[in-house]
Amino acid sequence: MFDKVNLEKALIKERNVKKERNGNEILDQFKELFRTEWENDQRILSTIHEGVVSRRLPLPGALDEEKIYDIDAIRSLCIKYRLRFLSTNQFSGKIPREAFTKIKKTENKLGQTLDAFMIAAPASVFKLEDANKDPLLFAPLEDGRFYLLHQWGSDMSWYRRIINWPLTSPLTLISTILALSLFLTLVIPTHWLSTDGSFFNFMRLFALGWNVIFSLGVSSYFWFASHGKFSIHAWNSKTFN
Repeated sequence: MFDKVNLEKALIKERNVKKERNGNEILDQFKELFRTEWENDQRILSTIHEGVVSRRLPLPGALDEEKIYDIDAIRSLCIKYRLRFLSTNQFSGKIPREAFTKIKKTENKLGQTLDAFMIAAPASVFKLEDANKDPLLFAPLEDGRFYLLHQWGSDMSWYRRIINWPLTSPLTLISTILALSLFLTLVIPTHWLSTDGSFFNFMRLFALGWNVIFSLGVSSYFWFASHGKFSIHAWNSKTFN
């Protein structure tokens, strides 16, 4: 109890105590950092699920101008590739970790939190009311434009725009039906329509009219049966019909 004190050993003990104290402080700092990150993730996730409409939208000043898009550009993209542009509370897919990281980096740039998000993606990834999947995550800005936060998934198929072009508007659908009817009429063998071997004759003109009427009838039936909606009307619709 009253042994003599070896100063070197006492010094070593003091050093070890200090190291342990510093180690605990560093560990506490890491715990606090992870706790803050977890709370931020939960806040962002809650905003995504609830689709909160912000009353204090951020100004675009501190953001990369190249990633800011007006509603006309987004609308045009959605119509061309038959996408929907809706609040994240309609989104049924999973938001990747990278998106959370970019949201927090953007918030640090702005000096404020983001409490409203929008997604542009195919209708199949949204929970539509009674109504490939390459989403674009946006944050609305105070000036009415939208800041692109993150894109994930693979690139859109090059032929998606071509396949969905007939569904862009009533005009494009009718144009497609007329073009298809004309093509079908032109490939009908001449000997089916004429005995004298002439390619252009009354029967081919009659066949064109029949093909147009038949194609319009079939297209109308399937369009109404499937509650079809043209892209110019569907791009920001929350319903499938």
